[in-house]
Amino acid sequence: MTRWEEKGWQEEDLNKLCLSFFNEIFELKDSSGVDVTIEFARYLNKVGVHPDNYPIFLKLIGMRNHWIVDALLGENDLEDIFNLVQPNYFILKECFQSITRVQRGGIYEKSLIVILSIINRTYKNSIEGYRIYDLKNEDLNNLGKHLDDTQDQRFPLNMKILNILDNIASLVDPAQNEVDLKLNAIAIHANNIRGKFLDMNKSLDEAIPENLLIPGDFNKDEVPPTTK
Repeated sequence: MTRWEEKGWQEEDLNKLCLSFFNEIFELKDSSGVDVTIEFARYLNKVGVHPDNYPIFLKLIGMRNHWIVDALLGENDLEDIFNLVQPNYFILKECFQSITRVQRGGIYEKSLIVILSIINRTYKNSIEGYRIYDLKNEDLNNLGKHLDDTQDQRFPLNMKILNILDNIASLVDPAQNEVDLKLNAIAIHANNIRGKFLDMNKSLDEAIPENLLIPGDFNKDEVPPTTK
């Protein structure tokens, strides 16, 4: 007789068991796991993003599987999908981790658009955004590495990233008499990345470490569903 049969199942134990199965499925080791996750993503698409479920959306959006992301996002406006959720530290941390843990170009375009829309909304007021999530140079480097230097500044993804960098470059609080050196350093670095991209005589590796600019392949190791 197992300890479960002796004691009986508690709700907390059942929740842990369900979570362990979900985590195993979300590892996407085989096509059946992808199939299940796609169906779950379709269900979430019908429910929509709200303050009680957004962490699951962030987890699926960050997955390197475009079939799952397509099922999750559906025909929704990618710019507005998180509009019902107030930006907070957790959301911003997840967004920056998503663009950090992949190589340049190693994230599905739709996922990147959603992530950039969240970051952009947060830092439209750069001071308020910084109070929510205090940016580091590493965050800016991992944001800037996704600029596509085979395209010009009018390329939609480039425009989004450049706009974010421009807002962050204005990270100076006019209400403060003394210059905040930390804020000033972040603003200077954002402007430096932006400037190096826009200057035809410069290159991004003058602002961003070269190892971050090594291109990746989003489709590498992507596990397909049973039926594409």
